[in-house]
Amino acid sequence: MGKKIGKYELGVTLGDGAFSKVKLSIDTETGQKWAIKIIDKEKLAKERLEEQLKREIAIMKSLKHEHIVQLREVMQTANHIYLVLEVVTGGELFDRIVQSKRLDEDTARSYFQQLVLAVHYCHQHNIAHRDIKPENLLLDENNMLKISDFGLSNLQPKDTKALLQTVCGTPNYVAPEVLKEKGYDGFKADAWSCGIVLFVMLAGYLPFDDDNMNALFNKIERGDYRMARHFSQGAKDIISKLLVVEPAKRLSIEQCMQHPWFRVNFDPARIHQRTVADPTADQLNRAVQDYVDAEPASKSPQHQDLVVPGQAASPAKAGDNDAVDAFAIVSRLTGGALNPHSDATTDIVQARKTVHILHSGDSTDAQMALTSVGCSVKITGSDVRGFYNGAHGLITFGGTCRPTTVPGLSLLELKRGRGDALEYGTLAKLICKAFDTKLRSQIVDVPSA
Repeated sequence: MGKKIGKYELGVTLGDGAFSKVKLSIDTETGQKWAIKIIDKEKLAKERLEEQLKREIAIMKSLKHEHIVQLREVMQTANHIYLVLEVVTGGELFDRIVQSKRLDEDTARSYFQQLVLAVHYCHQHNIAHRDIKPENLLLDENNMLKISDFGLSNLQPKDTKALLQTVCGTPNYVAPEVLKEKGYDGFKADAWSCGIVLFVMLAGYLPFDDDNMNALFNKIERGDYRMARHFSQGAKDIISKLLVVEPAKRLSIEQCMQHPWFRVNFDPARIHQRTVADPTADQLNRAVQDYVDAEPASKSPQHQDLVVPGQAASPAKAGDNDAVDAFAIVSRLTGGALNPHSDATTDIVQARKTVHILHSGDSTDAQMALTSVGCSVKITGSDVRGFYNGAHGLITFGGTCRPTTVPGLSLLELKRGRGDALEYGTLAKLICKAFDTKLRSQIVDVPSA
C-alpha cells in the first residue's frame, strides 16, 4: 500500500519542479483519480513565495469552469502543502505545437475559443491571469484545453481607472504597457497574451523574439512583427486587432468573441454566466488548511519526500538516482560506457544530435543560458524541452539537466528533435558560449556550418 494523505492514496510521480512534485492519487472513498501537487514549504519560504501560493489557491478555489484546472481541496503538514487537482493527462499546448511545428487553422481556432472562454470567465469574476502562454495551457484526454498556473493572477481593481502595477509574466507574451511599469489594465494585458498564443499556434514561432532582451522589449513596445504568409485574412485581422500597442484600441476579450473569425463553428451558448464571489482577505489567510497525517511516512524511495509533521526531510545524498556520478559524466563526455555498474539513467542516446555541457550551477543557470540565445525553453524537474526560431525554420530539442555528485556542478544534455542539423550545430556552440565562466566542459557532437 502506498503513502496516504487523508483519503488519498498516492501513486506514481507525474512530474516535478523546483518547489514541488505531482503524484497521481486515488480517492479511496470514490475511486476517482486526482493529481496531488506536493509543495515543499521550506523551499517556498526560502524564495518568499508563500503569499503568491495563497493567492493562487484562493483564486483557483473560487473558479469552476470546464476550461480551468479544478482545485478540489488543499491540505498541509509541517513540511508540505498538498493541492488536490483535476488530472489532466494530455500534456501542454506547448508540446503539441512543438510536435506539429504549427497547428492547422481549425485546430488553432478551437483551442483559441476554449482559451478565450476561460479567460472571459476569469474576467467576469474580476481576475486577470497575467501569465497566459502555451506552457500554462494543458490538454486533457478529450483534447479539451484547460488553463493552469494562477500564481501570477490578481484581482483587477473594480475602479475602471485603477491599474495593476506589478510587472510579471513571460517576456515574449507580455503586453507593451506591462513593460513600461506605469500601471496597466490586467484584462487588456490578457487579451494581448491571447493574441500571442494564437499567433504561435498558427505560425509555430513567436511574433516578438530577439536574442537581446532590450531589443525584444523594443520590438514589443513598437508592435514590430510580421504576419506569416499562410495566415488567412480572418486570422490576420483578429491577430492585428489583439496585438495593438495602445490598450484602449485593442480588442477586449468580449469583443474578441464577436469577431467573425472567432465565431466560426462556435456556439454562443458555451459562454457561461456564473457568479463566484471574489476571494476575501479571510479566504486568503485560510487558503491552506492544516492537516495532521495520522499515518507514518513510507520508507520506500519513491515516497521519501513525504514527511510526517515534525520530521525533517532528508537532504540529497551523493549517489541518489537523480544525481549524475563521476563515471557517468566521463562516459557521457567521451561517448563511451566506462562504468557498466553506474546506476545513472541513460535516456540520452549517443548520436550525432547530442550536446553535453558540464557547468557550475543548476537548471536555473541552464535555462538562463538557453533563453539568452533566443530559445523558448521549459524545464520541469530534470526534463528540458524547447525550440528555437532559426533562419531555416523551427529547431526543437529535448534532454535533461541533472545535478552531479559534485556540489554545485550539473550536466546538461540536449538532443535535436526537428530542424536543420547544421543550424542546430551553430546553435549548440552559441549555447556553450552563453554559459561563459560557468562552463566546465563540453562535447558538441553535432555537425555545424
